[in-house]
Amino acid sequence: MKARTIKAVLLGMATVVWLCLTGMLSAAGAEESTEPQAGGVTSIEDRIEHLEQAIGRTVEGDRWYDRLQISGLIEVEAGYGKIDFEDPAEADEKTSDVDLATVELDVDVKIVDHVDGHVLFKYEEDDVFMDEGFITLTGTEAFPAYLIAGRQYIPFGNFDSHFVTDPTTLVLGETNEGAVVAGYRFGGEMVHIAAGVFNGGAQETGDDDVIDSFVASVAVNPLEGLTFGASYNSNLAGSDSFNEAVVDPDNLDSLVGGWSAYVSYAFLERFKIIAEYVGALDSFRAGEIYDPGETKERDLSAWNIELGAMIIDRLELAVRYGGSDDGGNDFLSETQYGIVVNWGFFENTNLALEYLHDEYEDDFQEVETLTAQLAIEF
Repeated sequence: MKARTIKAVLLGMATVVWLCLTGMLSAAGAEESTEPQAGGVTSIEDRIEHLEQAIGRTVEGDRWYDRLQISGLIEVEAGYGKIDFEDPAEADEKTSDVDLATVELDVDVKIVDHVDGHVLFKYEEDDVFMDEGFITLTGTEAFPAYLIAGRQYIPFGNFDSHFVTDPTTLVLGETNEGAVVAGYRFGGEMVHIAAGVFNGGAQETGDDDVIDSFVASVAVNPLEGLTFGASYNSNLAGSDSFNEAVVDPDNLDSLVGGWSAYVSYAFLERFKIIAEYVGALDSFRAGEIYDPGETKERDLSAWNIELGAMIIDRLELAVRYGGSDDGGNDFLSETQYGIVVNWGFFENTNLALEYLHDEYEDDFQEVETLTAQLAIEF
C-alpha cells in the first residue's frame, strides 16, 4: 500500500477517535475515568508494577499460606487471517480458529521483610512451562535498591500496548533469560535505573557458553501520566523471537547490541499515547539472519505508535501504526496499522476486538487479521 494511502487510513482512524471522544465527553461530564483495559500484551512497566504490589503487601499471620499471593490470567481467542502473496504462483491462504490462547498462574511469596519469591507458570501454544522464576531482595525506604536473580524479562524496552497482538518492537526486542538485575530509584518514583548480566541466546564463533551479555535501562517519570526511558542490550540476537530468525545463533561474526527509547503519556484522563523504537546498533553480516544465502547486510529496527482513548467508562478505542526496516519477508512487517476496541464489561473481564493489516518487505506478502479475545484476570 502506498504511503499516501496509509496516511489517509491513519488520519481517518484518528479522526474517528477524536469525533467519538468529542461527542461522548460532554455526555460523560464529570464521570470518573477508568484505566484503559489493555489487550494481551504485558509491558515491562506492567510487570514492575505487579512486582512492586506483591512486595509491598502486608502479611497477616505466620502460616505459610498467609505469605502466598496467587493471581492469574485466562485468554480465549477467535481469529481470522488472510495472506495475499505477491507471487501469483503461490496460492493465497485463509485461516480461522477459536482456542484457549494463554493461561498464566502467578505465585508470589513473601519470605521475610526484604526477601520475596516469584514464579509464573504459563500455558501457550499447547505447551506448559515456567515463564518466570526469581528471588527479589529489596532495600529500605531510605535506600530503595533491589536485586532480582533468576529467570526474568530483562529491562530492555517497554513494549506497552493497547492491542492483543504484540507490537513489532516487542517481537524484535523482548528477552526472557536467567539473569541478575540490580536497580535503584531516585526521588521516589521519578527516576528508575537498572542494570544486569545474563548468558544470551546468541554468541560469537568460538566463544564459550558463558555470561557475556548485559543490559541497562533508565526510566523517568517527571509528571503524572508521563513516562519516558531508554535501554541497551548488548546481545539483540538473543531476544526470544528474533533468535529464531538467526541462521546460526552460536556462530555470529560479532554480537550486535540494540537500543530502545519510548514515551508513554496519559492525559485529560481519557487519552494515552505510546511511542517506542527498538533498533540494532550495528549491522548483521550477510547470511547471518533469515537466509544463509543472502548477500546484503541487515540493519534491523522496529517502531510502534499508538493512540488510545476512553470513549465512555470501561470502553476504549485505540489505533496503531508500526513497522520495521530490514525485517525480512516474513519476520517483521514493514508496515503495520490497525484498530482495537477494549470493553471491560465486568470487573477484571475484558473483550477485545482487533483488526490489523501488515505489509512485508519487497511486497512479499500482505496479511490481514481479525481477532476477538475474551480475557479474565484473578
